[in-house]
Amino acid sequence: MNQTERKGNAVVSWLKNAKGNGKPYEDRYRMLTREVPLVRKSGRGEIVAVLDGIGTAPLGMAAAQAVADCLLDFYRKPDKNPANIQGLMTLLQSANMVINTWGCVPGTDRPLGGAAGTIVWIHDGQVTTVHAGDTAGILIRQGETPKLLTTFHEFDGGISRYFGLGRKLELEMRSEWIEAGDLILLLSDGVTKVISATEAANLVLEMYEKSGDIAFAVEGLVTRARNKRSLDDITAILVEVSDE
Repeated sequence: MNQTERKGNAVVSWLKNAKGNGKPYEDRYRMLTREVPLVRKSGRGEIVAVLDGIGTAPLGMAAAQAVADCLLDFYRKPDKNPANIQGLMTLLQSANMVINTWGCVPGTDRPLGGAAGTIVWIHDGQVTTVHAGDTAGILIRQGETPKLLTTFHEFDGGISRYFGLGRKLELEMRSEWIEAGDLILLLSDGVTKVISATEAANLVLEMYEKSGDIAFAVEGLVTRARNKRSLDDITAILVEVSDE
């Protein structure tokens, strides 16, 4: 388990992941919080992401890693990547196009690389979500129904939008105002194949309200997914928004 904990700052986040079906863990994630000096000095907000390589793509894991890696340039190369939603979208589309150049499996139209992904940018009292595929993001606020920040891009047993699709990729984007005490839950499909996104959000909120511990809440969700015999890699990131 990897974790970031910063009481009194903008984000407290916990990551829990698990191998699925006895195979190496192939999901990817990125947690660019203010704990990272480069992020803290930039004043550009914080980014958290969950990526999942397409199972039928031989380079699916590499594609997920490529998207995770490109997010570093939001902070490393501020001159080329403006600190706004267009800058983030352009950066992600560039990664999409690079993956697309890897081509297809010889003799087929199956892409060599492709990845689903949910990326959240926390800035200026808002959470902006950029998304493609079957990962998920949910905004959880006590006393309110969990709000899905993403939709599932699925068609005919596969996903219809993914990083690596090339010029046809239309990234889903939305922004929501956030406040102290909100929770933001990111999931790979290793969770949502056995637990709906809404059920996962309600479970996390219930455990958090009982314990006051976001680590306990996200670990409980992952344990529930494993007990339901999820055969895919499981990744869950829970972000708590604090006063700043």
